[in-house]
Amino acid sequence: MNTTNPPPWLSVIRLIQQMLGTGKELLLQKLVHLRQHINLVPPASLQWNNLQADRAAELIKRTITEQERMRCMDQRKMEQLAPPLLSRKERLIISNIERTVMNLNRNNLTRTTAYHRIYEKFPELHWALLAHMVSRNGGWSMTDLKSDILKALMSNEYRHWSYRLLERCNAMIFHDAYPQLLLYAESRRQGRSLFHLLPEFKVSSFMKPIWDSFWIQPNSALLTIALIINEQHVIEGKVVQHPSYQQKVLDHMDFKAHGWLQMNQVVFPTTIPSAYAPTPLVGLTLERFHHLPERIAFGKQLYAILFHQEEVLEGALHFARAVPHTGSRMDYWPHRFTACRLSKGGDNQSLLYSPKLNEVYKDERHAPLETWDWLCSSEPLQYLQAPLPPLSCEMTKLHERMWEELHALYALQTANKGSSPEKRP
Repeated sequence: MNTTNPPPWLSVIRLIQQMLGTGKELLLQKLVHLRQHINLVPPASLQWNNLQADRAAELIKRTITEQERMRCMDQRKMEQLAPPLLSRKERLIISNIERTVMNLNRNNLTRTTAYHRIYEKFPELHWALLAHMVSRNGGWSMTDLKSDILKALMSNEYRHWSYRLLERCNAMIFHDAYPQLLLYAESRRQGRSLFHLLPEFKVSSFMKPIWDSFWIQPNSALLTIALIINEQHVIEGKVVQHPSYQQKVLDHMDFKAHGWLQMNQVVFPTTIPSAYAPTPLVGLTLERFHHLPERIAFGKQLYAILFHQEEVLEGALHFARAVPHTGSRMDYWPHRFTACRLSKGGDNQSLLYSPKLNEVYKDERHAPLETWDWLCSSEPLQYLQAPLPPLSCEMTKLHERMWEELHALYALQTANKGSSPEKRP
């Protein structure tokens, strides 16, 4: 096997060629995204109900008005309007849910599995399957930070804070959303609505009219869009706008390079993986993580991709049921990645190292996960609209090219340092 380092100029040429190809793919993707606005009719497969959405929005507006009125009251009147005391059974329900959520919020693996399990029990909870697939991507992004490629391209401090950002966002979303799903499950078990208990979990008042509506007239699309809006607002105030994450990650030069390299990809495998060929992928690229409206629009489009086409939904479910989540990209592309450490002269020299999450990260006790009622105006209601699938969501080639670009950068970096890079995939 030839282990001679390629000259640096050759690596630069390869990188430029690959980036031009990626630019072409992205331009085409943006063009088809623009084309979708020509026809703003949501697909019938998502069963969006405009009247139900309008009624929910009106109830949320009333909630905002009532909150403003309460803020103007003096303390004595506030105490007179205090909610009734909880019964013993209600306190037990709250305690059980809190204990379950804390136990399942240990790491990315436990959260991802929990989302899938509750979806299988209640398939009307579309958001749970979407969260499962996105959480898989979160785990893959976490273990990328321990790969040889990103170790060579990023500082230890930046990789550490990037992991903290990913873990904090995922943990806060689970802490806020999973009690809602469990409360729905308990309501189903008892045959009566328990959503008056949502405030006990510090869930935003934005969600109660949505759950009340869902209980009377189940509409999976409306509930999913509302949860997307809610969870993105939760992490916006407590994580994305936090000064530490702003300074250490979001304003960092490496984070901007992340967007440049199109590394913020979310992909959904649609078949059982093969060791000999790439598993077909669908998905999208998030270009501005720090931009709240873009994250919400991104989540809505991912939902439309997953549930609009029957073959995508069936393929993703087949993958989710057959492939346990480990955090390694080997889960979906074993032809390209390995969870085993690369050894010189070994049989896996053509593969990229992508470790399992529990082998590179230990469970950590979270700092207090303080959720909050972010609803203070009617501004978020503008997002309570039907999801529209992009005309193009094929990601197999774009994903392949991204890893080729990263490997070319890695080869250039190691060539400049005088060390031997991994064999190019």
